[in-house]
Amino acid sequence: MAPPGRRPAAPKRKKADAFFHEDDDAVDFFDGGVEEEAQAQEEESEQSSGEEETAEEKRLRLAKEYLTRVRAVEVSARAGDKADDDEEEEEVESDADSIDAAMSRRLRQDAAEARGAGHRRLAGRVVAPVDWAERAYATLPGTKLHRGHALSVTSLALTADDRTLYSVGKDGRVLRHDVETGKRERLASHADGPEGTAPWLAPSARLTSRDALLACAVSSDGVYVAAGGGSRKVVVWDARAGGAPIRAFKGHKDAVTALAFRQGSHELYSGSLDRSVKIWSLDDMAYVDTLFGHQAEVLALDALRTERVVSAGGDRTCRMWKIPEESQLIFRGSYPVIESCAFSRGGEWVSGDASGALALWNVGRKKPVHVVPGAHAATPDQQAADVLSVAVCPASDLVASGAGDGLVRLWALEQGRHGAGARALRPVGGLPEPRLGRWARQGAARNGVAFLPLELDAEDTHDEEGSDSEDAGSSDEEL
Repeated sequence: MAPPGRRPAAPKRKKADAFFHEDDDAVDFFDGGVEEEAQAQEEESEQSSGEEETAEEKRLRLAKEYLTRVRAVEVSARAGDKADDDEEEEEVESDADSIDAAMSRRLRQDAAEARGAGHRRLAGRVVAPVDWAERAYATLPGTKLHRGHALSVTSLALTADDRTLYSVGKDGRVLRHDVETGKRERLASHADGPEGTAPWLAPSARLTSRDALLACAVSSDGVYVAAGGGSRKVVVWDARAGGAPIRAFKGHKDAVTALAFRQGSHELYSGSLDRSVKIWSLDDMAYVDTLFGHQAEVLALDALRTERVVSAGGDRTCRMWKIPEESQLIFRGSYPVIESCAFSRGGEWVSGDASGALALWNVGRKKPVHVVPGAHAATPDQQAADVLSVAVCPASDLVASGAGDGLVRLWALEQGRHGAGARALRPVGGLPEPRLGRWARQGAARNGVAFLPLELDAEDTHDEEGSDSEDAGSSDEEL
């Protein structure tokens, strides 16, 4: 308030902002400039959208390109067959009909594999020596042992293209092997600390089991590699960036014993001695959920393309987890400890236990469909050889099992007569010690990864995929 006798000061005028007067072409908010600009942008967007293809047109274009590639493959394959068989004068079908039939089989097989229901008959095509039945085992020519681990190898993971193999061991090393050349690379070497070990490992990793790696897995596209062990962490590497470690997930309260990626995605599942199964999203690099139910340690797990996970452990059970439904199915075995499991197709999986038995399971039955007791020979001390590992060739009837007797046996899943007949391959030496301990140590065994080449007969051209795909599809629906 002004003092008596003085006039109050006039209010200060606000200076005009020079921004609105510097450019005569500026948008006039009161002359409709905004509307004109919006109309121009709309016309431009309509013009650009007209030039871009719609989602339906894109699907049609990709389908035509896919059919063109498939036809080119079949034509080239048939041309090679004709070059080899120039003496044939009569053909049952014309070239066009045979190519169409081959394309039809190829499309059905690709569609079945895309939904996780594909099935190839490979077991009957394995070329065996003439006297195979008379042998207790067979040593394959061309077998190679790749060294690199100072202690026992505990887990392997093969990429979908069969070109790269990852191995982990009790020495805490993660090695990447080229299947063709045998060249190996240690993923954690450039991230090692001054002590010569990776930052999440203690310097005395060779002397303690706490920091040993017990499990590894690789995503379907080969982008991410995961490993876990006694440190209770799930460590993730980016295979594209020279194998650089990018994240270490914490959450488990005990050693990580099993890892598996969901097929066709970056969703990772981990099992632990803390009796839990955890879900991780590598797209978001975040924890998702924990699955509880096992009453003892989780020792193995496997995953399908659909959100279905099978796990096995020391509580005598295999459990089928339905992730979206947040439910589980419990399947009880005959022996207290089930040490390994792997999906064969759809709602079927194979497991191995500490009694040396190999079992085939189906989601429609609570007990094993078929059991092969004593699947592997007894150890020198007459103890049953634990089936420590099982694997299934993707979308096929060929199963492999490994046990403490140092043998790798091949099994055929036959329709209506599961698990019939075993074929054994003997790798170079046995395992120095079991994966989860140091009992039954074998001093003569060598640490390494053995590559055992398998020779297959020519592919059967009979159309056998139809019934198999239908069976697998019904199993998926039952899940």
